Amino acid sequence: MKKVILVAGHKRSSKGAYNKEMDIWEYDLNIKEVMMTYELLELRGFEPIIIYRDTYAKLPKDINVHYGDIILLFHHNSYNTKVGGTETLYYHKSEKGKKLASILHKKIVKKLNFEDRGIKGKGVEDRGGYALKYTNAPCVLLEPCFMDNTLELGLFLERQNGYVNCIVDGIEEYFK
Repeated sequence: MKKVILVAGHKRSSKGAYNKEMDIWEYDLNIKEVMMTYELLELRGFEPIIIYRDTYAKLPKDINVHYGDIILLFHHNSYNTKVGGTETLYYHKSEKGKKLASILHKKIVKKLNFEDRGIKGKGVEDRGGYALKYTNAPCVLLEPCFMDNTLELGLFLERQNGYVNCIVDGIEEYFK
């Protein structure tokens, strides 16, 4: 049985981006998606494991003790309320991470139909790069939309179930 580590970006005391118009914190959205993904993975015969972040410095160690086969970090972008799109990050030296990012990204972009910002290889010094580099399994950081863009976030919420389904479909494809 393949172990899939699911990590909700941010934490209760540091909730990440906020959409004031919709009164939604990034962390709360991430938790919901992690729980939805967990349930669907279980139904499809995977062993999902949820990790909650204590500190960013300890995150890779907290993940690695579970010996997962792949790792998904759930996040949402934020910039200036106007920018939008979907991107997927991986550690730039990880071929398996790049493969996983490519599969998931293609499915997510098709499902959400937002601007395709591409897959992006990141170094340790880049945003998200620390966790991507220091985890022991292929790891991707999902950024499906810009949550400070109210129009895009509203559309994302309408398509959230489809988003989770295409993540699990992508995981199944990755392991074929």
